[in-house]
Amino acid sequence: MRIYFVRHGKTEWNLARRLQGQKGDSPLLPESYEAIKRVHKFLEPIEFDKVLSSPQKRALTTADLLTNQSVSTDKRLSEWNFGELEGWFIRDAIAKYPKEMHDSRFELDQFDGSAFGAESVTSVLARFDSLAGDLLNSKMDNVLLVGHGASGTAGMRHLAGFPIAELRSVGGLANNTVTVLESNGSHFDLKIWDKQL
Repeated sequence: MRIYFVRHGKTEWNLARRLQGQKGDSPLLPESYEAIKRVHKFLEPIEFDKVLSSPQKRALTTADLLTNQSVSTDKRLSEWNFGELEGWFIRDAIAKYPKEMHDSRFELDQFDGSAFGAESVTSVLARFDSLAGDLLNSKMDNVLLVGHGASGTAGMRHLAGFPIAELRSVGGLANNTVTVLESNGSHFDLKIWDKQL
């Protein structure tokens, strides 16, 4: 089985450097539609057995534009829940919670967002483990997942076998990029990471 993971198109809040999380959402930027077309062209030759998207509108809109197939939502693909910080400008979040924000981007093994009600690392990874388990049991060949930057980066690298301390060691997934994992029994190998088109 191959999992193709695409991060949603760039949004107004991405541009403004605001935390969107699960509850915040903003429209895709006009230029995102052109970028999504390029990803669509790359994915077009692949016959997907299933297309799953985060229920957040920015991801679901992207998923609908990436394929002509029907799209199902799965809350396990949702963005990281950043609690009270959702909607905040990143600079303001860094000013108030410098260690937590640093750890969320560079040292996830140290991250503790309980001060502002954020989802834990183990919770995010458990969501991706659960989804991967279901997909592996389904015996499908190709699956398209459309999700987010923070949760997707951690989730995809976790499924590829990286320890928590290395989940952000190469940075986060950019908007409108393709990442590919291939199953090798009960685990996955990373074939393509954060491919920009």
